[in-house]
Amino acid sequence: MQSLRHLINSIPLDQLEFNEYNSRISYTSQSIHRMAKSIASNGLLTPVKVRTSTKNPGKFELVYGHRRYLAAKKLGLDSIRAELAEMSNEEMILNSLVENVEREDLSDYEKALIFERLNKEFGKTYDEIGRVVGLSKQHVSSYIAMVRLFDTQTLAEDPELSMYLRKITEHHARILSRVDDNRRANLIRMIVEEGLSVRELARIVSRLRSWFSDQEEREVFGRHEPYSDDPDEKEIRKIVFQDMIPAQKTDFSTYEHVHLYGEGFDMFPSYPAVGCFEDKKAEDQEQRWFYEILPKLKTKVKNLKVRVLGSAALATFIASYSGYYQNKVFDRSVRCSMVLVRKGNSWKVLHEHWSRLEESPYARHQNRSDRIRYLVNH
Repeated sequence: MQSLRHLINSIPLDQLEFNEYNSRISYTSQSIHRMAKSIASNGLLTPVKVRTSTKNPGKFELVYGHRRYLAAKKLGLDSIRAELAEMSNEEMILNSLVENVEREDLSDYEKALIFERLNKEFGKTYDEIGRVVGLSKQHVSSYIAMVRLFDTQTLAEDPELSMYLRKITEHHARILSRVDDNRRANLIRMIVEEGLSVRELARIVSRLRSWFSDQEEREVFGRHEPYSDDPDEKEIRKIVFQDMIPAQKTDFSTYEHVHLYGEGFDMFPSYPAVGCFEDKKAEDQEQRWFYEILPKLKTKVKNLKVRVLGSAALATFIASYSGYYQNKVFDRSVRCSMVLVRKGNSWKVLHEHWSRLEESPYARHQNRSDRIRYLVNH
């Protein structure tokens, strides 16, 4: 690499641009605050490294030192000391990677993203990447496998997952890769919120294979649920099924279509259990459940019974929900009575009454070690 390395006394902050090849995804406000405090007390001990901008003449791109740059801005400084270097895009990404790896400053997921980029964009083999960072070819492959745990659509629909990915290790990811795709989101939340070690995770997955079996029924209804060919019962069962499908797979207009919002609809929810909701308040409550809570949960319906009584019908069933919501285990079963009326040629929901059943043994365990012990032993 040809070098123009020499210290520049200072570069105005407004002439600096972020490195699009930066290996770090984000910086916490706490880390910027700590860096600003250090600079304020001791000055800038190590200059940032820059190259001349390839897009904007007169500007400079940061190679590394983004946190120092952000801290200087936080302190209201006008300029920062920098070292100038001439380097290609590939050298930019490698310099940023090595600098952060040496400082142990990257999460395993951030390493995975940069390894994948080196492989796809710059044609680096796993072997070549490994030699740069001191890892084996197999280890590099294991890191890159983290990127494939969730597809881009899933991450876009649930941005919280990216945050969780940055908090787990590549060893956790190896175990997650063995788990059915539909279970990973809830499981990764459990890893972070419960602070599961790799060994604890492996034990849970091993002992609770029924949770993650590819052969497990994926429909909301149980495999042995009684079934009728009666067209009215079939339609009502479909309506109950739609009540259980989260926002990732449908939209609220579908949900709204089968409820008589604004036409006398009311409901007694089990969460939060605060009394009766009517019309607009009931619709708002159901929208919040539909968009905010339900997508984070796995749902199951059992004991569904439908009775058609002329132009009215009653559906009763038990719904079970499991997952994580607001950083807490959400694991409960509720009994529902749903009253429907015939409107024209279709059925509409007029009333819902949800009553909470006794919470699961797992959810009753407030102590982390007790919860893990319960999971492993049951």
